[in-house]
Parts: sequence; structure tokens; C-alpha cells
Amino acid sequence: MPIPKISIRALKALISVYEEQSFSRAAARENATQSGMSMQIKTLEERLEVKVLERARNQLNLTAEGRILYDEGRKIIKSLVEAEEKISAQADTLQGSLKIGIIPALTRSVVQAALSQFKTIAPMVEISLVEEYSGSLINRVVAGEIDFAIVPAGPVGPGLDAEYIAQDNEMLLCNSKMFPEYSHLSAAPLSSLNNKKLIVPSHQNVRRVQIEKLLDSYQIEVSDLLEMDGMLATIELVAQSDWVAILPSAICHADLDGRMRKSLKITEPAIPLDYIMVKRNDATFTLPAQKMAEQIKYQTKKIISEFQETSKLH
Repeated sequence: MPIPKISIRALKALISVYEEQSFSRAAARENATQSGMSMQIKTLEERLEVKVLERARNQLNLTAEGRILYDEGRKIIKSLVEAEEKISAQADTLQGSLKIGIIPALTRSVVQAALSQFKTIAPMVEISLVEEYSGSLINRVVAGEIDFAIVPAGPVGPGLDAEYIAQDNEMLLCNSKMFPEYSHLSAAPLSSLNNKKLIVPSHQNVRRVQIEKLLDSYQIEVSDLLEMDGMLATIELVAQSDWVAILPSAICHADLDGRMRKSLKITEPAIPLDYIMVKRNDATFTLPAQKMAEQIKYQTKKIISEFQETSKLH
């Protein structure tokens, strides 16, 4: 069998440098030095006697030969990781570690049940969970810091796969005494927000853009605007004041009884919200990751369905 001129380390260097568009960021991603990454690319080009990368206007582009190496290299690395996973999967018990990311909208009602069910089938797996907004979580997936993330639907960029999970609806959340004309879990038009004090997430949250567009399109004039990035803090403030918030029904699930907070389904227009799972398409989706993702999907769909069914009774 002939000995290949291309090393796995060189392939990973090419893939990382191109995807990161930076030798320094690629070095950080691969836990290497910038000079080491440059040397890997240089050695690769010398052995193959072709250029694989070209710089143009502060951008790194693949040559025709570089594109072949990039596409085939991703497949090779993915196959190697899959082989390692198959060897590990020979054990009867799920083991290892798992790092996942979930947006705050789902941690309140989904995580406990999903984690409990997962631990019954994989008690030996060590789990690390990151709660952040979508932009930060997607960056962590790209960097390989987490195995997958659950985020609102939106652009995810190259090198990532997105899988649809469920569709939620945005709710108007207020304290139980506000909006006396509307009963808990009933429908309320977006215009109900006129002259109200509204809490919104920062621009790190993709939902902020949609909320601003709707307020502008429907000429909604709120009396005050408060930017707050803590969903649990938002929920508590709503319960104790005359501030209101637009939040997904998933995070409102714990308030189905309506004692402290009133949830109103926003209409005219309705505001749907899709959830997706994001993962790297060059990395093996390990068995523990698959099992945990299944539990999160199931629990997410379950609480959204429960919220919708309960709403129909009001």
C-alpha cells in the first residue's frame, strides 16, 4: 500500500484555517501554535507541489486543489472519529462525557425532565450544560466546545448541520392582575402592548430583531423599554411589577396555573418560533449525544403540546 503524502494533522490545519479564516483562530481551535499551523499548510503544499490556499482582500480562499483536500479531508476525519466511536460503542454501558448548549427559553421546563430520563439509561456519562443565547452557543459548536446546541431557527453558517425540533409560539407574559380584559391563556393582539412597559432581550438574542421589526411594522408604541438578558430575572420582575415581556410558551409552561403570571397568546399577528438542533457536520454525533438529543426533542415537543392543549380549554 502506498504511503500518503498528506497527514491527518495537515488536513485538520487546512480545514480549520479555511473555516476560521484566520491562522491564529485556527491555532486556538486545534490547540496549536500559529507558526505550527502555517508550517502544516506549507509542508502540505510542498509535498503536493500545489497551492491549497490563496489570500484575496483579507480573505482566505481555497484553490481547486485545496477544495478537493478540504471536502475529502472532512470525510476522512469524520470517518476516523466514527471508527473510534464504534470501538467505544462495543461497551454495554454508555460512558464518556457530553457537552451541550441550550437557550434559556428551554432550560426552565425541558432540562430537568430530559436529564432525568437520560440518566436512567446513561448513568455513567458526565454531562456539562451551557446556558447561553443562540449566537454564543453556535460559536461554541463551531469551536468544538460543545457537542450540539438547541437554539431558535436562523442562519448557522458553513460546517454546521441544523435539524428542526419543534415550533413554539411567543406569549405576552404579565402579572396576574394586568390586562383584565383578557383571561389567562387567551389570545391578545400585539397592539395590547401600546403604552406598556416592555422587557426585551439584548441584541445577542436573535429574538430581539424579530420583536423590534414587529413593533415597528405594527406601529406599537411602548411607554418604556428595558433590556434584560436573564429570562428567570425577567419572569420574576414581570410577576412583581407592571413590566411585561414577550417570551416563548416553553418558558411559560411552569406558569400554566396563572397564579402569579398571566400568559396571553399573541395574535394579529401570531409570532411562531422554531427550535433547531445545531451540530458540526464533520464530527461524529456520539451515542450519548444522540440519546440526550432525543430526550430534549421529546420533552420540548411535550411541553409545547401541553401548553397548547391547556390553552384550548380556556
